[in-house]
Amino acid sequence: MHTPDIHTTTDVVILGGGAAGSAAALVLARARHRVVVVDDRSYRNRAVVEFHGFPTRDATSPARFLADAHAELLAYGVDIVASPVVGARPIRAGCRVELEDGRGIDASAVIVATGVRDDLPTIPGLAERWGRSAFNCPFCDGWEHRDRPVVVIDAAPGADQLAHLLRAWTDDVTVVAAERVASLEGAEGGLERVVLHDGASIAATAVFVKAPVAPRSEIAAALGCALDPDGYVVTTADGRTSDVRVWSAGDVRRSPPAPHQVVLAAADGSAAAISLHKAFVAGEVGR
Repeated sequence: MHTPDIHTTTDVVILGGGAAGSAAALVLARARHRVVVVDDRSYRNRAVVEFHGFPTRDATSPARFLADAHAELLAYGVDIVASPVVGARPIRAGCRVELEDGRGIDASAVIVATGVRDDLPTIPGLAERWGRSAFNCPFCDGWEHRDRPVVVIDAAPGADQLAHLLRAWTDDVTVVAAERVASLEGAEGGLERVVLHDGASIAATAVFVKAPVAPRSEIAAALGCALDPDGYVVTTADGRTSDVRVWSAGDVRRSPPAPHQVVLAAADGSAAAISLHKAFVAGEVGR
């Protein structure tokens, strides 16, 4: 990874180097476009031990997945820049992306694949167990806790629905309001009990947290893209935004109730890249 020269120009700059951004970069590089991926490494699943449900990559650590993906991209000549993006704006020839050190990248088109962030409740023991014994997706982690006691922490609307889904894996599901939880306890990142403020405790091997999720759509907004009331980027099915130079892929455009999974983000990135390549061929961008 490196920081490009201040006058770097390229066909496409992809904001976000996760599953969606990496898949988009791979498709576009194989279509012979010049591609720069700007990756601030703020992955939602960076603390997760392993993800599930991705054929051939089931039970893979996110770190291994991204290392393999980025190695493939480098082999195709993709530039991967490790930096936060501090600004972006339309220019006559496309878009300009500004990096933290003041340098910029000009591109004919942009794919925003910046993902989302979880707004977890402040509960002692939760942060260090996130992705180990505390989760948010039953399809991602329900199998590992089948037939075991789990607790759903209610910190946002939809906790009852989450509990209902979890009962496909285990009958032992307890829903507890976040404000009632004093701490999570267990050895070495595992979970043994959920301790309540009244002194009671609930035995559990995992908690599933229903908490607010915020799309990281600030750069998309700066580029003039329309957002929905919850801040997700508004797109067509193939990732086109309201700006003719900008596409979006992954969780940042997948507003609830659309599920968020690594395999879906990767598919989304591929679809957006194919759509963008067709726009280049048609002369809609890159003229």
